[in-house]
Amino acid sequence: MDKVTGKAVILSSLGPEFRLAQMFPGVPDEVRERHRFDWTTVTVPEMVDRLREACTVPLRNGATGEEFLGIPPHPQVSNPSVDFVLANRDLLGHRMQKTLGRLKLRAQSQFKKDEALELRALWKHFMLLEDHISAPFRQCMLDAEGRIGPNFGNLDMKSYCAGDLYERTANYLILKSMVAHWEKKYNDAIQLDTLPDNDGMNFYAELYTGDPKRYLPDPPIIFRLNEVSRIVVMAQKMCAAFVNETELFDDLPPEVKFVEKALSIQGGTALRQFMLEDFCPNENVDPASLREALGRLYQQMFNMQTDPYGDLTMTLWNLCESTRRGTDDGREPYEEYIANFSGRNYENNPGYFQTYTFDHDKNSLVRFLDSAKVIEKGTAGSAEDVAKQVKGEAFQLLGFDIGGGGSPNPNAPRDDTKEQKAYVVPEDRAVGRPHMLGWLDILGEDEEGGNLKEESFESDKWEEVKA
Repeated sequence: MDKVTGKAVILSSLGPEFRLAQMFPGVPDEVRERHRFDWTTVTVPEMVDRLREACTVPLRNGATGEEFLGIPPHPQVSNPSVDFVLANRDLLGHRMQKTLGRLKLRAQSQFKKDEALELRALWKHFMLLEDHISAPFRQCMLDAEGRIGPNFGNLDMKSYCAGDLYERTANYLILKSMVAHWEKKYNDAIQLDTLPDNDGMNFYAELYTGDPKRYLPDPPIIFRLNEVSRIVVMAQKMCAAFVNETELFDDLPPEVKFVEKALSIQGGTALRQFMLEDFCPNENVDPASLREALGRLYQQMFNMQTDPYGDLTMTLWNLCESTRRGTDDGREPYEEYIANFSGRNYENNPGYFQTYTFDHDKNSLVRFLDSAKVIEKGTAGSAEDVAKQVKGEAFQLLGFDIGGGGSPNPNAPRDDTKEQKAYVVPEDRAVGRPHMLGWLDILGEDEEGGNLKEESFESDKWEEVKA
């Protein structure tokens, strides 16, 4: 669904080349020249200001008739804002999304409500633009899932993976995502299979390795090593069979072909050497253009769901980082805004905001962990002993009878005096942070969108994108 129109995505009826342009959208050269950042000098405040300017349109209050400039009411977007984001797709993306979120929280932590509201509106609007721009790509990928899924194990790739260029590109990305997804599951299964059973500390290693859905009574996933190994081998064979069919693979977009070739090269230096000396000359593509195309592909993949596309998406980001190193594209103005720490005091970073601890609910996971006993390495018993302790504390937390009761004990005495006592956060978790500052709640009901429904576009001044 396209979140702007609220309807299913309709791919162009003008021909496959137009559908490919929908899958990998761009802007005309004159629009790009007008909007594109100079990455060698641009700063984050400048990028935010220019994004805000591109997204600002004439509005009218439906109740009073008052005219003003602002962000379009959700879920509407303007053509100039779409053009601006497309011109800088590889330079905005998830880093700008994270930066806007942190700046909003910073303004809240400083109790600057109006500024926080403005940043929240821009932040949400930017995410809407990303969803809107990515909608055709997601539809192409969904169609490719429908072609490949029912044919898993069929190595006659031409029988179901042939088609127009945009279809074959989506087919390859599905196959490569499938390989990355199952290789991750395979590595998790190996790690779980090699953990000793007689070490209590491995109980926690098992908890955070792999997909937690395997702990459900009837797991809806495949996670055992013998099963995963068969699937990952077949996924690799299918992807290799696709790549080896020249009619299917050889005319794919350069950035897509680069992914396949680059992942077999070890080391960043060797990768950049291959890109500059072999791939770019052979494909007749400029290295800067290839780096930008990789960034755009990454952003399209970033807007897919994490499961099962997150593993390939992270691989694409690593390729972007490796190919940018040592070039002007390697400059990172976002770092001080989104990094959790830096060489200087983090409190001096422009994206810093003061966090604080909460009065968590009695039955919350945080309160449970606060009250759990510390298990020192070397003093723990078996994994069964550790599991028994955790289970017992969890039962006490939820009000169950100790010893196996299947439902809360309604006759358990309630100690109201304990609830009236001030909640003291353990020092090892508080790590010096203040308690209950309250700034996270200052936007109140405005967090739900305020009265945006009363606003409307001035359609005679700006063209509204509706389809």
